[in-house]
Amino acid sequence: MALSEALAAMSVQAKDAEDQFKAAQTEQHSKLEQAVTTARASAGQRSQQMRSQADQTKVEVSAWWRDLQHQWDQQAQQVRSHLEAKREEHDVKRAAIQADVAEADAETAISIAIAAIEEAEYAALDALLARDKANQLALAP
Repeated sequence: MALSEALAAMSVQAKDAEDQFKAAQTEQHSKLEQAVTTARASAGQRSQQMRSQADQTKVEVSAWWRDLQHQWDQQAQQVRSHLEAKREEHDVKRAAIQADVAEADAETAISIAIAAIEEAEYAALDALLARDKANQLALAP
């Protein structure tokens, strides 16, 4: 493979890595959003089933039942809020540390890749210079 082709392939590979990284960010986030949406919808359906059971029997719902439904809704909301707060509190700290380490690793890998690209550029230019010198020596009397 010619040096210019190798440099072009390296450039394409770097661009592919960037594109895959961007796609992975979007995919992970969308999958997480989908899981949260599904879980919330499931909880909402369960709550709605409780209400519809009373409606389906066409029995007059007593004040006690309405209060129970109201209390259930409040309790479910409190549980969701509590879980979200605890998850955020605990996960934020741990996730921040893990993210810091992962970002530092990625930055180091990118720095190494940049250094490798600079070394490849130097090597390619040096090879070009050597070829030019060889051609000049071949033409010299």
